[in-house]
Amino acid sequence: MSPFSEALVAKYGWIWIGLTFGFAAKYALLIKRGVKIKASLVIADLLLLPMVALIAYWMVSRAGVDAEGAALITAGATVGADRLVKFYTDRFVRGVTDVMQDEATRRRQILREEVQTEISADRIVHDIATGKRSLDQ
Repeated sequence: MSPFSEALVAKYGWIWIGLTFGFAAKYALLIKRGVKIKASLVIADLLLLPMVALIAYWMVSRAGVDAEGAALITAGATVGADRLVKFYTDRFVRGVTDVMQDEATRRRQILREEVQTEISADRIVHDIATGKRSLDQ
């Protein structure tokens, strides 16, 4: 085995073991609940797997565990993959929504200030034109 392959297995092997066992456990739980396993469900989970792998790797590195601990965390993340991805997606969307609302509020305030400045300028010009205000003021 090449040194690159050995390093790859050493670093990510437990993650892959966790993904495999978690994937199997998820479908075992679905079968136990009486859910019919369809190809579209399997394909959707396979498409989610890379995202779950990234999240699991992040969780494992943050927790500072390796070997069996990494496999257990990854398997847990895989079993709850749909909930985990939904949680992070909702968190991201909530953050984006907050930023967008803040930016909309800021721009609305800028527009209100500009409109108020324009109204005040029109009022001053009107007052000067009608003689209510002199040019010296």
